[in-house]
Amino acid sequence: MVIAIDIGGTFIKIGLVNNGEIITKISIKANSIQSFETTISEIESAVELLFVESHIKKSEIKGIGIGFPGLIDSLRMKVLSTNKKYDDAVKFDFIKWGKETYNVPLFLENDARVALLGEWQFGAGKGIDNIVMLTFGTGVGSATLLDGKLLIGKHFQAGNLGGHFTVNVNGAQCTCGNLGCVEAEASTWKLAELLKSDSRYADSLIEGEELDFKSLFKFAAEGGALSLAVRDQCLEVWAAGVINQIHAYDPGLVILGGGVMKSADVIMPFIQNKVNKHAWTPWGKVKIKQSRIPNRSALLGAYYLVTNNLKK
Repeated sequence: MVIAIDIGGTFIKIGLVNNGEIITKISIKANSIQSFETTISEIESAVELLFVESHIKKSEIKGIGIGFPGLIDSLRMKVLSTNKKYDDAVKFDFIKWGKETYNVPLFLENDARVALLGEWQFGAGKGIDNIVMLTFGTGVGSATLLDGKLLIGKHFQAGNLGGHFTVNVNGAQCTCGNLGCVEAEASTWKLAELLKSDSRYADSLIEGEELDFKSLFKFAAEGGALSLAVRDQCLEVWAAGVINQIHAYDPGLVILGGGVMKSADVIMPFIQNKVNKHAWTPWGKVKIKQSRIPNRSALLGAYYLVTNNLKK
């Protein structure tokens, strides 16, 4: 039995997983600007609730797997760098917490990598050993699997910065310090600015609505000129981001995930068509797939992270 934790910017998902099956799970609201110690206390309370509801004992737990939104030293289980989320987690001793609280080993990894592990072992990537995964949501996350191994790199950031590949050399300032990143050109945190900075906004269908991708795709489908223009701009940026990943890592499969994939019926054919036209892959076409287990991939990936490491 494994405690699997997916720490997100909006929600934190926690599950008890055994033999690749999520026995029980809970989702709690996240506050990524509060003290990380407070967040950990909230996680402990949620885990305790899962124990009570499932009649599972703490003694049955063999390990803890955590996906965290930042750059992670997966050898020392430390957060190296964050981007405006849980900034004080860089000082937190995860190994000590796992030992003192549950008396088990703890394994920490970047959240996108953990989600990729879940899709590789249990979802859309099953049976394929060269995969890039991109997640489009508040920001843009990425992870890469090469020959059945997570791409890590010398400083633990290889494959993780797909959202910060430059797609516009004269583009917007990103929170990372770069200009024209995929994330700075087309992500949830950028969307309101993209819409409000357009002179058509005041008279648009989306004016006064929640400025998220759900609304954007809805009003684009209804023929709203501004929504349609911004939607298509975002699609172009995401397609360019995918093509960059293909050129960088030579995957056999690209998996797309994140909240924006609720509009997969529009996104998937657009990106697949752009990849077919513009990616330099003389051997054939790269298949683009939607995440098959979007609500479970991170928890199952955290489970695999633990069980795979315990075998070593």
